[in-house]
Amino acid sequence: MAQRNPGTKLELGWISKVYVNRPEVVRHAEQIKKWRTVKGNWQAAWLLKAVTCIDLTTLSGDDTPSSIHRLCFKAKHPIREDLLKALDMHDKGITVGAVCVYPARVTDAVNALKVAGCNIPVASVAAGFPSGQTPLEIKLAEIKLAVQYGAREIDIVISRTLVLTGQWEGLYEEIRQCREACGEAHMKTILSTGELGSLANVYKASMIAMMAGSDFIKTSTGKEVENATFPVGVVMMRAIKEFYWQTGYKIFYHVTGSYPLQHDLAMA
Repeated sequence: MAQRNPGTKLELGWISKVYVNRPEVVRHAEQIKKWRTVKGNWQAAWLLKAVTCIDLTTLSGDDTPSSIHRLCFKAKHPIREDLLKALDMHDKGITVGAVCVYPARVTDAVNALKVAGCNIPVASVAAGFPSGQTPLEIKLAEIKLAVQYGAREIDIVISRTLVLTGQWEGLYEEIRQCREACGEAHMKTILSTGELGSLANVYKASMIAMMAGSDFIKTSTGKEVENATFPVGVVMMRAIKEFYWQTGYKIFYHVTGSYPLQHDLAMA
């Protein structure tokens, strides 16, 4: 992974005059969908690459140690062996990027992956997932517990209220404290873009999250009515590019949602 983003001081000037031309963003997003896709072996290669970027996730109320164990086995063996042999990729150690669970199941996942003999990181949602309607003190405590249990990645969720009411200083400080609580664990900041009201807010929240030290910015929890969309992806990627121009730090982009078509994997 590239050098971690240490964050910056709050620069409200970077977002104070933001205007997003929604029709133009939508037009560009539609153009992306029509781009020529790769075929044959190149297509297979990119699909395998997409698998290695996936956070294999279970966030259900009925998760148990045995169901987590099965998930971790799938994480180590995400592709059927006969398919990998047909592609001559059976000895490349292809696994998913991480296993993502609730904090209470982190220890189960860590132990299962240890038994399986693989080094796939465990990610944990935290900070009042999925609504974000939790006092900051509890959010920070939950993050610290997840890290203590063995999580190497933390998926926090922002308080959408702070975005919708324009409390950018408050949003920055909340995310900054969450990053501090993560310690050495990488932090993915979920913006819940379907609940932010506008593409301009998506851009502003993206910039604030990166200023506050996020290693990844992530579209959604997967539990909103609207999750990741192509227009949102265009806006978030533009924010990532702008942050890189301003600071030299590369931030990762993470998509959450339902993707029934392989062509959608290009966004992953």
